[in-house]
Amino acid sequence: MDFVILGRTALHADGRPVDLGAAKQRALLAMLLFHVRVPVRTDTLLHQLWGDQPTPRSNLYALVSRTRRVLDGIGRPDALVRVDSGYRLDLDPDLVDFHRFRRLVARARDAAPAAAAAMLVEAIGFWRGEPLADLRGPYTEQLRNHMHDELVEAHKLLADHELTLGQPHRVLARLEPFVLDRDLDEALAEYWMRALAATGRVDDARTFSVQFRKRFRRRLHTDSRVTMPAFAGAGAVPRPAAPVPRQLPMDVVDFTGHEDLLHDIDDAAGVGIVVLSGMPGVGKTTLAVHWAHRNRDRFPDGQLYLNANAFGTGPDLEPARALGRFLSALGVAADQVPGDVDERRDLFNDLLADRRVLLVLDNVRTTEQVRPLIPTTGPCAAIVTSRNRLRGLSIREGARCITVPPLSASDSTALLTAVIGPRRAAADPDGVQELVRLTGGLPLAVRIVGEHVAERSHVPVGDLAGEFSRHLLGSDGDDEEARLETVFAWSYDALPPADSRLFRLLGLFPGPTISVEAAAAMAGDPRTAVHTALHGLARAHLIGHDTVGRFRLHDLLKRFAADRAEEQPATFRRDAVRRLADWFLWSMIDAARVLAPDRPRVPDLVPPQGVEPMTFDTDAAAVAWCGAERANLGPATRQAIDLGLFRPAWQLIGTAHELYDRYGRQDDVLEFCALGLTAARLDDHRDGQLGTLVNQGSTYFAMRDHDHATESFTAALQLARDSDDPDAQTVCLHNIGSVRLATGQTAAAVVAFTEVLAMCRRTGNRVGESSTLHRLGMACRRLGRFAEAAGHFAEALAIRTRDQAVRGQGETHAALAALFHETGEQDRALTHCRKAVDCATRMHDDIVRCDALITATQIALATGRSESALDDAERAVEIGRAIGDPVRRSRALVVLTEAMTATSGAVAAAVTRAEAIESLGELPTSMAEELLVRLL
Repeated sequence: MDFVILGRTALHADGRPVDLGAAKQRALLAMLLFHVRVPVRTDTLLHQLWGDQPTPRSNLYALVSRTRRVLDGIGRPDALVRVDSGYRLDLDPDLVDFHRFRRLVARARDAAPAAAAAMLVEAIGFWRGEPLADLRGPYTEQLRNHMHDELVEAHKLLADHELTLGQPHRVLARLEPFVLDRDLDEALAEYWMRALAATGRVDDARTFSVQFRKRFRRRLHTDSRVTMPAFAGAGAVPRPAAPVPRQLPMDVVDFTGHEDLLHDIDDAAGVGIVVLSGMPGVGKTTLAVHWAHRNRDRFPDGQLYLNANAFGTGPDLEPARALGRFLSALGVAADQVPGDVDERRDLFNDLLADRRVLLVLDNVRTTEQVRPLIPTTGPCAAIVTSRNRLRGLSIREGARCITVPPLSASDSTALLTAVIGPRRAAADPDGVQELVRLTGGLPLAVRIVGEHVAERSHVPVGDLAGEFSRHLLGSDGDDEEARLETVFAWSYDALPPADSRLFRLLGLFPGPTISVEAAAAMAGDPRTAVHTALHGLARAHLIGHDTVGRFRLHDLLKRFAADRAEEQPATFRRDAVRRLADWFLWSMIDAARVLAPDRPRVPDLVPPQGVEPMTFDTDAAAVAWCGAERANLGPATRQAIDLGLFRPAWQLIGTAHELYDRYGRQDDVLEFCALGLTAARLDDHRDGQLGTLVNQGSTYFAMRDHDHATESFTAALQLARDSDDPDAQTVCLHNIGSVRLATGQTAAAVVAFTEVLAMCRRTGNRVGESSTLHRLGMACRRLGRFAEAAGHFAEALAIRTRDQAVRGQGETHAALAALFHETGEQDRALTHCRKAVDCATRMHDDIVRCDALITATQIALATGRSESALDDAERAVEIGRAIGDPVRRSRALVVLTEAMTATSGAVAAAVTRAEAIESLGELPTSMAEELLVRLL
């Protein structure tokens, strides 16, 4: 079996071509084959196949169905699988020509010249034409360009081996089209000149060199490093043999992880300069030195090493002194070293013009410090390490900048095991994992922990975790420079005052990521100034970019920053936390103004002091902000409570509940409510307690924990009666009625809602009236009193429409759609269904949107529109999974099974049916049995 994407998409099985269908179907298969074994999002596939034109998902599902039939015909019916957000093609990558090409090229990198050349010739032979020929669009062009880049790199590698094997004529034949097309590629130019010279065409090589360097300078405004290769008979005066420097520090014997970065450096070293940047302790120097040792044979003329000492105990090393050291290592006598730095640089470049030397320039602070030390001619390469991202080298010298991340958990485990010994690690795997978690993937931290564990051989590994959680930053040792606190302090002490103050404040931020606006609130400074300081900290790798406009601190650096903040006066910390609490509260209030304008106002608000809260012009902007800050809300509330800021804490939770209870999982909302209730009780605020109890009960109700919901509503009702608050009593009685309805006590629910409706009308509570009418409609529908139900829903919808309560309108439209579907009035049902989806989408109400899509699927199936049913069901399943609601997820899986059966047959729906049956185990027995009947 052989799949082709290096050309027009094709499949050969048993030596015969297989019909893959029309162009769109071939394009789908090509996209999945390129990403074989990796999920491809549905939205991505739609965009790739149809561009920006609106396209129903049913079109894609039809292609998927036909592609599955093709795969079924070759004995792979289960290869194309549906995943949460798209599709994945589970095939052996070796069945795809492009992935075979990649594998052979990778193997060739480690093979001897003759074997490598044979592999590369075979790999290049897979290219039959334009890759991904059946796909169009900007994204495909980007993929295609990357694929062409890989082909060119394979030709370069083959040229290198063929020159070694004495086959320059082959090199000239292969590279000619690439040299013409990529006329600024320095590596191609070098291979071309070497091949010309090796075939005796010395004058042609010299002419090409001159033309290339002129063209390079004219277009890129910098000098090329390409020089005329040395060859016999060129008339050059031989230079006396110079010493071969071997200055690399010792390689670590247990180097672990970062194989991907080592390969990236392999690729990037061809451009001449690689910059490795990253946070303190992440292992930049170790990685650079390890790569240098692993690639010594690529630099037969020596390796130079220099510690520029930018972050350490001594002064920075000046370029003039550094050049002096290099010249001495290259055999220049002390009395022959020029005094002027530019003259030293010229001599250095002259000495390296025809030599392959590797320079490792370690611990550099700035581009200006390192630029004079990088050769401008010859086939040398340089690896630079810095805690700062040296963008100047990337912009002017074309350096490849690589950020070194922390080790993965598995690599950290492997390194710790190597340090403490496999027996010790195997004896307490849980303890090892806890220590790995504490180190946060910093190799320096892993080694510090490992050495202490190894020294205390009789103490169980797990028992040491608590000690390290408190003292890891300052762990003792005989080398002050190997303490994490010292390493971090070198970077911290180099910061300007404004940046160091902000860094301390970031140590107080309780959540995982922080926005520019939140940081400005904590600092009490203008956003523009804080934005500049944050980017300064990012360039120093003391913080990292998370997403656009958001930043993240490594756990150990955050602890270091918090320790520095603890050294400040108590007012420094309390004022920052107060400003942050005010910013969160008033930003959330503005989001609620946009998303829930009919919500009751939080009592006893005090205007913010010294902060600039967020404001939102659109629903989408408010929802995006709420989503970004969701993980920070709980920690920020706990922090406010810990510092005695009880009132803004429960006010924040009360406001946020109105926004977070409509989408996403509800577990964290329940935690928010518990925090809010604690804060309201500590504040001794009756309204705060009552409102939070109602919110807590609503969340329990949404999670179908009816017992706890009743407890919360009953406790709130008692508070309302004690304070003689009729409006609050109405809310509590309404909620208790909702619980009765949900638990099958329908007649009792009708009685309760009828009483609540009368109370709302007496007090003019329109929000309560519309909500109660909606619930009465649900109860009447449950009792089979459909006309009454429709009347109640219509009244509720009229009020919600007049009040512009969009979220409530969506809820009632969804209820009417389900009612009319049940009574067989499918056209009316579909009208309300579309309106429900529209309202829910506008208000980002995932619960109502999921319900409406489930109903839409049932309507489509009832009216014979099975493809539309499949589209709606797929979307419903995605939402049901995302919000973690077992009932909605199960109902969505059931209708998806029905839709797939209608479109593709029972066999195609078997996997979804099995998942649906399994999901029923989380539901109440009566509900599960009702749904199971539809699946069997």
